[in-house]
Amino acid sequence: MLEIRHLSATIGDRKILSDITLSFETGKTYALLGPNGSGKSTLAAAILGRPDIVFSENTEISFENSSITTLDTHKRARLGLFLSFQSPPALPGVSVSALLRHALPTEKAIDIRSRAQTYASELDISKSLLSRGLYDGFSGGERKKFETLLWAMLRPKIALFDELDTGVDVDAQKKIASFLKKYREPEQCFVFITHSLSLLETFFPDETIVLGEGRVMKTGNGALSKTILQEEGFEESARTNTLQATPR
Repeated sequence: MLEIRHLSATIGDRKILSDITLSFETGKTYALLGPNGSGKSTLAAAILGRPDIVFSENTEISFENSSITTLDTHKRARLGLFLSFQSPPALPGVSVSALLRHALPTEKAIDIRSRAQTYASELDISKSLLSRGLYDGFSGGERKKFETLLWAMLRPKIALFDELDTGVDVDAQKKIASFLKKYREPEQCFVFITHSLSLLETFFPDETIVLGEGRVMKTGNGALSKTILQEEGFEESARTNTLQATPR
């Protein structure tokens, strides 16, 4: 589905990602782990084409066998890529309803509104927020629930969730996980960037990817996520050689 080959990237004069090669397959779940500053969020942003990220000449990103390396972000989104932000910015004056009408031009406004209201109710979001500026004055938990609502509305083929479980209480975490499980389609690919096991307990990863200093340090099965997040941590894993650079 999504192939990344020799991705190296800089922002300004700082090199953040170095020679990353990864593949993400249809219908599978991935955990993308790493200590703070390891490049996880930058990698997700690079996949979606953040404009200030500059790639090296040999970087190649392809989606469904077509190169998207130079494609604009909105075109990648139209193809079926989605990223939930760790800290989504407020957009005063841009309502959720207006955003969805623009993002879903082939759907009738009444159908968009009905579906959004249904999802809002299931996520315990006040329907009045649907007409407010996106994330304007929203709490941390409301922002993460809205990111989940947008995922359901857009029905992407691959979704990268950047710390979707951070900054929300236990009940909200359970509600978000239950909602994702209910509406996930079998062919959808999930990538969870996380520092906890809350979502991974519901969506056990088919593969764990560990970044360190902008490189892929280790890949493994879902059990590796539990070993790192619940038992060893990154520093201990490095000392015991659980984390070693993985050639690709």
